[in-house]
Amino acid sequence: MPQTTPPCPCGSGHNYADCCQPHHLDERPPATPEALMRSRYSAFALGNLGYYLYHTWDPDTRDTALTPELLDRRDCDWLGLEILESRVRGSQGTVTFKAHYRPLNPAPGAATEAKAVLHERSRFRRRQGRWRYLDGEIDPTPASASPQRNAPCPCGSGKKAKRCCHP
Repeated sequence: MPQTTPPCPCGSGHNYADCCQPHHLDERPPATPEALMRSRYSAFALGNLGYYLYHTWDPDTRDTALTPELLDRRDCDWLGLEILESRVRGSQGTVTFKAHYRPLNPAPGAATEAKAVLHERSRFRRRQGRWRYLDGEIDPTPASASPQRNAPCPCGSGKKAKRCCHP
């Protein structure tokens, strides 16, 4: 009888061994920004994968004080991931998501079972064949809100919206 592994924390519907584990073990790099986002969420959810989180963060935008050991620290239980939108344009990508969590050490007076949501639009860049996390915008404006034609494109490419994702 074949042995199965638990479902992947990223919510893909696949088992961990076939989904994010090969990324965490550096057997196969994530092929898309969404796959990288899912694998980073799984690393946070599983814990003790600070080295993976550190090395998938672009060194140009990673805080110099950050270490894999700091990223190993858990301050919440991750409860689920919702991918709202994923875009790729050349070597740039964005993933908008909601990550549901419960703080491990809630603020004094807060309900211990209180749940929270991190809503973020993350930016990614592919360099030397690998996707890396750049940064994220917390509580981003909805993608359906059309930017002005001459405003920077919300995908983070640095181009004007009319020359990028919103012609």
